[in-house]
Amino acid sequence: MSVDKPIKAKPVFYAMAYEPLKSIAKEMGYNLLINGSLNRDFDLVAIPWVNNPKPMLDVVVEFDKYLRGTHYNEESANAGYMYRVLPGGRHSYVINLNRGGKWSNYTDYEWYLDISFTPQAPVENSQV
Repeated sequence: MSVDKPIKAKPVFYAMAYEPLKSIAKEMGYNLLINGSLNRDFDLVAIPWVNNPKPMLDVVVEFDKYLRGTHYNEESANAGYMYRVLPGGRHSYVINLNRGGKWSNYTDYEWYLDISFTPQAPVENSQV
């Protein structure tokens, strides 16, 4: 008798989304790292990779456009994305990726991207 194993769609989706998101982050001045198992949510860390990276919220909006095909406009972005400051001065944003909802009566509250931005170090005027 065979037992059907559950399909673990989240890690597959998150893994497939990583490279395109990494490219978006790079274009905006950040290096992007995976921080977690991908089993529940998609934990990412963005590290400033240039002296003047794009604003963090701009990166979040571009990720949202890629992942959901939509985004919150400037007036609603702060209300639409959960935001908080974490230990070490990291800034965290959450993009909810809930599936279904009112159309299929299914919502998975743990289907989301959680991205932390590390603080940018002060730029020193040094000679190379």
